[in-house]
Amino acid sequence: MSSLVSTSAGAGENLSSPATRKVEHIVQFYQDDKFLIDAVSGFIGAALAAGDAAIMIGTGAHREGVEQVLKNRGLDIAQAARQGRFIALDATETLSKFMVDGVPDEGRFNAVIGDPLTRAASSVAKERRRIAAFGEMVNILWATGNYEGALRLEQLWNRLAERHLFSLLCAYPITGFSSAKHTDAFLKICGEHSTVFPSESFPLKSPEEDRLRSVTLLQQQAVALQNETALLQSEQRFRLFVDAVRDYAIFMLDPEGNITTWNSGAERIKGYRPWEIIGRHFSVFYPEEDLKSRKPWYELKIAAKEGRFEDEGWRLRKDGTRFWANVIITAIKDADGRLHGFGKVTRDLTEKMLAHKKLEKAIEDLQKEVIERRAAEKRLHKSEDSLRKLSLHLLRTQDEERKRIGRDLHDSLGQCLAVLKINLDSVRLALPSTQIKELSQLDQCLELTGEAIREVRTIAYVLFPPMLEELGLSSAISWYLDGFSSRSNIKITFDVPPDLKRLPRLAEVALFRVLQESLTNVHRHSQSATAHVRLFEENGWAVLEIEDQGKGFPAAIFDVDNGDSPSTFGVGLRGMKERLRDLGGTIELKRAKEQGAVVRASVPRKEERVLENRESTPEKQNSAA
Repeated sequence: MSSLVSTSAGAGENLSSPATRKVEHIVQFYQDDKFLIDAVSGFIGAALAAGDAAIMIGTGAHREGVEQVLKNRGLDIAQAARQGRFIALDATETLSKFMVDGVPDEGRFNAVIGDPLTRAASSVAKERRRIAAFGEMVNILWATGNYEGALRLEQLWNRLAERHLFSLLCAYPITGFSSAKHTDAFLKICGEHSTVFPSESFPLKSPEEDRLRSVTLLQQQAVALQNETALLQSEQRFRLFVDAVRDYAIFMLDPEGNITTWNSGAERIKGYRPWEIIGRHFSVFYPEEDLKSRKPWYELKIAAKEGRFEDEGWRLRKDGTRFWANVIITAIKDADGRLHGFGKVTRDLTEKMLAHKKLEKAIEDLQKEVIERRAAEKRLHKSEDSLRKLSLHLLRTQDEERKRIGRDLHDSLGQCLAVLKINLDSVRLALPSTQIKELSQLDQCLELTGEAIREVRTIAYVLFPPMLEELGLSSAISWYLDGFSSRSNIKITFDVPPDLKRLPRLAEVALFRVLQESLTNVHRHSQSATAHVRLFEENGWAVLEIEDQGKGFPAAIFDVDNGDSPSTFGVGLRGMKERLRDLGGTIELKRAKEQGAVVRASVPRKEERVLENRESTPEKQNSAA
């Protein structure tokens, strides 16, 4: 670079009067460090070869590079240094000596830089030669974002040139001027230099108009370079991102479907290394049945036409195994709509698909189980209905049999016992009073016969009291309570409205059986000395309540369907429930307010309401009212 070589001083020029001299202040913009080292080597080397002095203030790498080039060119820089004609300084260290609060201090700058200039000048003063200086400190300030500091330093160099005679070369990497915000500072930097080399290929000095045009061109080139660099960096980051994704196979296809890129996710999912698959057609991933139907080519056609194509299906790995894939193919077109290729993203959904199939199978099995359970429930309900009907049939048969047995006992055995008693009375009257022993025995027989007649009558009435049909439930209950109280020694009270009308026959029978079963349980289990029976009508229902003051029900008794124990109590309770259910009635077991238990049985007042009231209880009607 001949334009960077220092010029020798003319005869008769005095170093103490530099105003008569024109100082060169050159700036070189560069892209490559090697170019800079060669340029600085030419600048410094030309001065030393001509016998001038040279000062190099640069970074460590650049100083070492320049010194090595100078040595390779045969210059003895060690001797020049001993002579004081070559002075090398570290740019960072030198810069720190005159920076104050981020701004170059003029006094310190003059002292720090003026000293090596004076020493260099003294080594060549007799021959009136010039000094070539290279300074890289402005580049350090610019690179750290201290644009004002860099401009200030350029100005201090120019002021220093008013007292010292030297040619100065500065250098900036072109990438440092990549943004529009750098424009003003960039133009000011250029304005502080006598010569601007806007590129590495710019050969000669230019007039002012060309220089400004070159500066503008340089900045445009710098911005374009930075944009290109940013784009390349963005592409590089995107490539790194795509390659780092391992859950998805992401790769590119040319317009014909040949693979042009390959990421690590594709290698993991499909099993191919990049050099094994790039350049091959992507149909290699499709099973034979898809190839026969030309599915790969169809997918590209649809993607090119509609912009994208999505599908799920079986795909092949390198080893021939299949996997279930979700595939998205996206057409890549330019602004004019020309197709440049396709982007393809594939995800392995085999586990998800198998899990989905297992879920579907489980749902299917569950649905079958639900159907089977519903069928079993229907069969169970049918069986329960059959058992309930059988139970009701047995209860009705039992009532009829009781009625028959009671009538037979009353009409046959009762009559026989009555005739026996009449005959015994006749025999006693016929015996003389002197037969005391025989009379005594006959009296015992008469007493036993009378007791047998009474017991037969009681049994017959208990089995099926005639007055239940003849006089109704109220009278039957009164008669029954009298006999039960005398037999069990339990004091029983009975409350019934005097105007209570008779109930349907089946309802009276059912409530009477509830009364019998309940009082039997009071006698056997409650240990209560008293009981209270109430018969009344409530909202069209006939209600019978039996309350005692005993020890109450065991907890299990409240579940009348528990079926835990086939005890007499439990069987009787179930019998009561079935009788009432058949009539549309209910039975309720509860604890008394203070002590004991309450049995509450309810049946519809009229037979025609039996069916419509099967699900309606007096309590529900009260709550509705």
